Amino acid sequence: MRTLAAAFLLALLALSACKTSEALDPSAIQAKDEPSLQADVPGTTADALLPTPAALPPSGPVREGVRLQFSPVVGATVDAATPLAKRLSARAAERGLVIVGKSNDPASHLMKGYFSAIADGNQTIVIFVWDVIGPDGNRLHRIQGQERVEATAENAWTIVPPQTMETIADRTIDELSRWLQTHPG
Repeated sequence: MRTLAAAFLLALLALSACKTSEALDPSAIQAKDEPSLQADVPGTTADALLPTPAALPPSGPVREGVRLQFSPVVGATVDAATPLAKRLSARAAERGLVIVGKSNDPASHLMKGYFSAIADGNQTIVIFVWDVIGPDGNRLHRIQGQERVEATAENAWTIVPPQTMETIADRTIDELSRWLQTHPG
């Protein structure tokens, strides 16, 4: 079973590297009805989100000075990654985590996400891997998992519902928050 899981992760990394044109940067999106936390930069996506810190209260203490930056998500389509990015931003705000854009102050942690959707019988498996990178460029932590969708299609991403991507975002931020609370400086 471990061999199968390792093969899936290797396939995920190999496949995701081939789809860099289908990437979405969660830190570059802003909801139309929410004020921006980043300066207006030409070329950034205007219809996405970064909720204001006051919009959602933090749920627990997170190490002070944590500033997250998200690299563009690799492997998922823009349609699948958009609800992921919105939920990452909202959940981070709930947890008291600050997300910064590339033009803002330096980040303390860079999040690199790799995704793959694979048909498995009558299901589609969405595999995700997040690498948490420190300011020195070294990986500090890895968050990984999978979610199953009870349907298949030739292009697996076309049937992945927004709720699945939102669940992945919740799991990601929750695990990251737990790790940050226990990880020393």
